[in-house]
Amino acid sequence: MKRTPAPARIALALALLALPLAAGAQDFPSRTIRMIVPYAGGGLPDPLTRVIAQSFAATFGQSAIVEQKPGAGGLTAIQELLKAPADGHTLMFVDPSQWAIQPNLRPGAYDPLKDFAPIGIVGRSILYLMVREDLKVANLQEFVALAKSKPGVLSYGTPGNGSLHHLFMETLKAQYGIDIVHVPFKGAVLAFQAFMAGDLGVAVQAILTAEPQMKSGTMRRILAGSSQRSRFVPNVPSLAEAGIEGNFAGDLGYIARGGTPKPVVDKLAAALAKAVQNPDFQKQLENFYADPLFRTPEQFAETIRADLPRYARAIKIAGAKATD
Repeated sequence: MKRTPAPARIALALALLALPLAAGAQDFPSRTIRMIVPYAGGGLPDPLTRVIAQSFAATFGQSAIVEQKPGAGGLTAIQELLKAPADGHTLMFVDPSQWAIQPNLRPGAYDPLKDFAPIGIVGRSILYLMVREDLKVANLQEFVALAKSKPGVLSYGTPGNGSLHHLFMETLKAQYGIDIVHVPFKGAVLAFQAFMAGDLGVAVQAILTAEPQMKSGTMRRILAGSSQRSRFVPNVPSLAEAGIEGNFAGDLGYIARGGTPKPVVDKLAAALAKAVQNPDFQKQLENFYADPLFRTPEQFAETIRADLPRYARAIKIAGAKATD
């Protein structure tokens, strides 16, 4: 079946979302829009959200500000969101950690199906299984063979217990019956530094973190943590090709508080679809090697419903626990 090009799909979604809205949304927004980011600066969420905030300000004629609220895997930011009125004036950047991983690690802390009002998904940042060249493995098959020949000898680093990186690797280990030691760090940068220093033979990292080392030939990517190959590194096979269902990629989205009126959600979604077409937005994705991916509020809600049980299984496999 012929697939509609991504720009056409975004334009169609924008047209549908821009249909006349119910009277309840006509006065929205009536004040500054807050956009909460659950991470400190240095990664994609902050600059991406700032571009969207600028686009929102131009679209709505109201200011939009970005606030960083890092901590506890996003729980600090979520608590801030849930304090706000359910009127659409407070939004939050989210990825699978907030809508699927943390709810499973912290049962009862919040319910993403009730406490979140999905606005849209805008992109995808893919993680990669990487090995040092001195391991002398050229592909996943050779890596699995090496791991089986040396159970418990190889080790890999992640930003922490229960991170997307951790669940990706533990699911892979279970799939192939291999024993590789997990070494958690306080952040992806520290994990990668240990990998570069030779303290670890294996890492799970995004493209941007490792690009200089890839070009130098000291490290090799052998598996993408997504169901499809990335356009940035099309020579690296996907999870589907490795026989693993689903994604361990960082889908990037925005939510409002649960209970936000649908006409307001639709108005925000239309503005988000417009922002996605902004050249500055596309540039930010490119700068961080993230793939464009647009999903409507309804599609985003379906993603949350599908991801909750899938990540619950991954957490069980990994034996992950909340640590902060």
